[in-house]
Order: sequence, then structure tokens, then C-alpha cells
Amino acid sequence: MSCEVKEQLQEFISEAVSERWQLPTRPDLEADCIDYVWDKWDKEVPYHDETLITFLVIQFLSNHCREAVSSQDLEYMAIAEKEKLLNI
Repeated sequence: MSCEVKEQLQEFISEAVSERWQLPTRPDLEADCIDYVWDKWDKEVPYHDETLITFLVIQFLSNHCREAVSSQDLEYMAIAEKEKLLNI
């Protein structure tokens, strides 16, 4: 892939991820997501695929959410902490 084609593809990926990005306070994660999409992209064929961008952004965020704490988790932790304090 020529440097010009590579730069155009990088620009496309960066702009497409930025259009989909919904966490304005996390530009660090956005940059990581752009890197993730670039790493997953098949560079042998420099095509522009909006659907693949969306898929890879969802995949990136899903990978980051694996260890996330849900509201239900927080409730269980609060109950466990109260029980622990009552048993002391």
C-alpha cells in the first residue's frame, strides 16, 4: 500500500470513528479505538466500509466493558457491605 493510500485510509478510519464516538470526555479511549480499528483493518484492500467501522467500534467498546460494574453489581456490593458492618 502506498503512503498516500495508507494516509487516506487512516484519515477515513479516524474520521469515521470520531463520527460514532459518544464519549466526549474520553479522547484517550477514542484514540485507542482508532488504533484498534486500524490494527483490525485488512490493509491489503484499502476499501472504505462504514459498516465494518461500526462493528469494530462496538467490538472495541464491548471488550472494554467486560469488567464494567453494573448498577445491580453496585446494589449487591452495598448490601454486602451493610451486612458486613452489621455483623461486626
